[in-house]
Amino acid sequence: MESLIEWASQPQATLTLMAVVAVLVILNLWFVWRWQKFQRRWRQLMTHSEGGSLEHMLYETLRRVSVMEETLKTHGNHLQHLQSQTNQCLQRVGVVRYDAFPDIGGHQSFALAVMNEHGDGIILSGIHSRQEMRVYAKPLQAHTSPIGLSDEEKQAIHEAKQGNHVGRL
Repeated sequence: MESLIEWASQPQATLTLMAVVAVLVILNLWFVWRWQKFQRRWRQLMTHSEGGSLEHMLYETLRRVSVMEETLKTHGNHLQHLQSQTNQCLQRVGVVRYDAFPDIGGHQSFALAVMNEHGDGIILSGIHSRQEMRVYAKPLQAHTSPIGLSDEEKQAIHEAKQGNHVGRL
């Protein structure tokens, strides 16, 4: 203990302790300055541009995301329902115009196939002669009919299968 008292009574020790205290005071001032700067930036971050807190803004954003997820789910279900309905709609068309009789020109006779995605629908055939026009309807299921089909009707079904376009006109 005596050596410590002896050392403290020397002027060099006093100067050393004063230098250490000065460095600690400067460090403390620097830390206080950094802390205040951090607090200012934190307050700016936590305050939304419209005056609300960042926490409130985050909760509001999460609420909106939740609402959008529900809306997206509802729209997805609605889209699936529409898709299933669309597959049942008549959407594929094939038309073949031809001359039913060799002495009549102008391709006035026709075979019209109208069906859905699964090949269910109807085939209409119109046969034109000099005196009359007759129209026949035949049901289609899976691209076939229980009633015999002419070559032109088969061709109209084939064209309808190929896509949503009209065949030879």
